Amino acid sequence: MTKQLLFVFFTAAFVIAGSMASSQALAQDSMDDIENLFSKDEEAPVAPAPAATPAPASPASPEKKTGEPIRDVTDLGKLQPFSDIAVISKRYLPKSQRFELFLAPTMILNDAFFLNYGGTGRLAYYFRERYGIEVLGTFLSVTERSVTQKLAERRVRTSSFVTPQVFYGVDFKWTPIYGKMSWINKKITPFDLYFSGGAGLTGTNQATSDPTLHLGTGQIFALSKNSAFRWDFSWNMYVSKTKEDTAGSLYHNIFISMGWSFFFPEASYR
Repeated sequence: MTKQLLFVFFTAAFVIAGSMASSQALAQDSMDDIENLFSKDEEAPVAPAPAATPAPASPASPEKKTGEPIRDVTDLGKLQPFSDIAVISKRYLPKSQRFELFLAPTMILNDAFFLNYGGTGRLAYYFRERYGIEVLGTFLSVTERSVTQKLAERRVRTSSFVTPQVFYGVDFKWTPIYGKMSWINKKITPFDLYFSGGAGLTGTNQATSDPTLHLGTGQIFALSKNSAFRWDFSWNMYVSKTKEDTAGSLYHNIFISMGWSFFFPEASYR
C-alpha cells in the first residue's frame, strides 16, 4: 500500500514538473517569436509611400485688384484692367495744330450815353488742345442812344471825352473745360470754355493809340468738326489823355461778341 502511494506521488510530481517545463518552453518560444517579429520589422526596408497625386485645383476666381485713388486725369494710366473702369470722352471738336477764324458783330456794354458797335475778327492757332495764340482786331462806330437824344431835346449836350474806334492785339488762349450741353432735351451740343489774356493798342477819337490790357472768356459750341458758334466777353483797360485831362485817366470797355468760328485745315485724327 505504501509503495502504491509513493508511486502515485512521484508520478504526479513528474507530470507537474513536465507541465511546468512545457509551459516555460512555450513561453520562451512565444517571446522568441515576438522578438523575431520586431527584428524583422526593423530590418525590412520601408517601401516609400506613393506620392499623393495633387487634386486638380478648381479654377478660382481672380482676385480683384484695386488701383490707387484717381485724383487727376494723368492717374488713369494706373488703373488695373477689368477692375477699375473710367471713361472720358475726347473733345468732339479737335483744335490741336489747327487755325480758328472767328468773325462776329460786337458792341460795348458799359457806355450809358453812346452806342458803340462794329465788328471783330480773330485768327488763332492752337499748338495744343488747351493752348493757343490769337490775333484780334475790332473796329467800332458810335451813335447816340435814345436817352442822349432826349437830353439834346432839352438842350442838354452830352459828349464822350474818349471814344474807342479800333483795337488790335495778341492774346494767349487757354481752354481748360469742355463738355456737353442739352438744349431743351432736344439736342446735345459739345462745348469748350476758354479764358484769354493779352495786350494791344486802342485807337480813340483823341488821335492816340493807348497801350491796352485785354482779358476775355467765352464758349465755343461745336456744330461740326470744322465750324462752331462762339460768344466772347472781353474787358479792355487803358489810360488815355485829352486836352482837358493831360495827366490821363483809366478807361474800361466791356465788349460782347457773338458769331461763327471756322477751323482749318481738315482734322486728320479722331
